[in-house]
Amino acid sequence: MEIRQLKYFIAVAEERNISRAAARLHISQPPLTRQIQALEEQMEVALFKRTPWGVELTEAGAMFLEHARQIKSHVELASEQARRAGKGQIGRIDVGVFGSAMLNIVPQILNSFSASHPDVKLVLHSAAKGPQIEALHRGRIMIAFDRYLPETPELCVETVCAEPVYVALNTRHPLAAQEQVDIEQLRDELLIGEQDSSMFTATRELFRHHGFEPHTLQKAADMIAAAVMVAGGFGTALVPDSVRSLQLPNVVYRPLTGEVEARVLLHCAYRRDESSPLLAALLDTVRAFRADTPA
Repeated sequence: MEIRQLKYFIAVAEERNISRAAARLHISQPPLTRQIQALEEQMEVALFKRTPWGVELTEAGAMFLEHARQIKSHVELASEQARRAGKGQIGRIDVGVFGSAMLNIVPQILNSFSASHPDVKLVLHSAAKGPQIEALHRGRIMIAFDRYLPETPELCVETVCAEPVYVALNTRHPLAAQEQVDIEQLRDELLIGEQDSSMFTATRELFRHHGFEPHTLQKAADMIAAAVMVAGGFGTALVPDSVRSLQLPNVVYRPLTGEVEARVLLHCAYRRDESSPLLAALLDTVRAFRADTPA
């Protein structure tokens, strides 16, 4: 049975006249009559009774009309959803996130995307860099957001934004009274690092220019945990601008200054062979955010 036959049957049933149904369908009467006859032969049941003024549904035809309308409606819905999915307007995106980017940058991007794609379901997965990359390779997530993601033959990596570096200080620290902190003032400071050393990667050239290496007191799981440790009086930490969204007790944030500017990068990564229009739509939002964000 063809969808076209259902369409023809519904038109005849609603018009109760072959000629009017043919005009509505923009076809001639003979092929419409042949299609209805073929449908009845295929179903082995009469769907219409011929009358002097047209046709009427048989009991079987009336029952079939209800189902035919439902089938036509489902086909139209499926076609529309397929078209929308092809345009990246419906579906599901699994997103990997981790660390301080979850505080404001990634939520801004996803909120903007959701506003223009309300029927796309976003599912967040929080995991460290290694598990995120594995999840990308295995197809468990479509895109990942993290600091300094490595580009590989299988993965594309794009910069989302570059954030200025701040010094997170406990309010008891002498430097907390200053408006900003010069890198020279950190020469003998014991700093809290993080396990993937993103901040020290971002500030490597700055420290090198000033002729010393940062002294690490201990390592936190991520920069959010490092800021929490500062609040607990365990030391001082370098953090990106996004961490300032955390209003922690006993913590102040001061800009880090030096002769070389330091910025910490946030990246997104995705598979090179990923052709989903959903990913393309989300990347458009990422690139729009990058274009609107001051360098």
